[in-house]
Amino acid sequence: MSASVTDRTSASGYSGIEDHSAPLHSFLEYSTSLFFPVLFILNVYLSGARLYELELLWLLVFAIPLGILGGDFISGVVHWAADTYCSEETPIVGPSLVKPFRMHHIYPKDICTHNLVETIGNVCILACPVLSLSLLLMWISKHELLAFAALSVALMAVATVATNQFHKWAHQDAPPAYARPLQRLRLVLEPTHHSRHHTEPYESHYCITNGWLNPLLNRIEFFRRLESALALVGIQTEKAKAEKASDGSAGVPPSTSSTQ
Repeated sequence: MSASVTDRTSASGYSGIEDHSAPLHSFLEYSTSLFFPVLFILNVYLSGARLYELELLWLLVFAIPLGILGGDFISGVVHWAADTYCSEETPIVGPSLVKPFRMHHIYPKDICTHNLVETIGNVCILACPVLSLSLLLMWISKHELLAFAALSVALMAVATVATNQFHKWAHQDAPPAYARPLQRLRLVLEPTHHSRHHTEPYESHYCITNGWLNPLLNRIEFFRRLESALALVGIQTEKAKAEKASDGSAGVPPSTSSTQ
């Protein structure tokens, strides 16, 4: 792609490149996208039936907001981790998680070209094992707290899976008509709110389900504090590694560097 074409596509937010998943990853995206709704319905039905039998269905009042807030929090943690740690070459997570998030900063409109499976598939790959484990635990134990946990996890999973669809709507110039009132009510990610993440230095507003948790997490500097805590145990951000490498190369004597 020529420099002029690159400049035009970057300015428009589109890369102009059709990016396709590797065959195995594509298979996992499509298969888990089909299995996810089945696993979700089974989890909600079985956990709901268990709570109904125990006359604890009123716990839905807590499970629903817990699921929504949990989904928003998970979206923020995953988004922050992909933006901050590892590289595109890191095995497994590099191509499938890190690269898409970082390319999204350069070409934010590319997400608008993705079909449904390309949009939600990555999250379905992660959500299906979690919901399968939840079903297994409910099969083994009939404890009421487990039923409540399974219901909350199922609602959290569906909120997380829907996140990239909400994220896509936030970048579309003309989202579906039914999405607009949801955005205005802040039930899903609202474009103006999300645009703050796409403003340098790209270090805030990581939560992208509906963004409800962003004001709190920004105020308490949650992610910066988490980075500091991880640095104490030797886990450095990519930015810190780059700065350290730059300082190290700057300190190499000219005679030494010229022989390398």
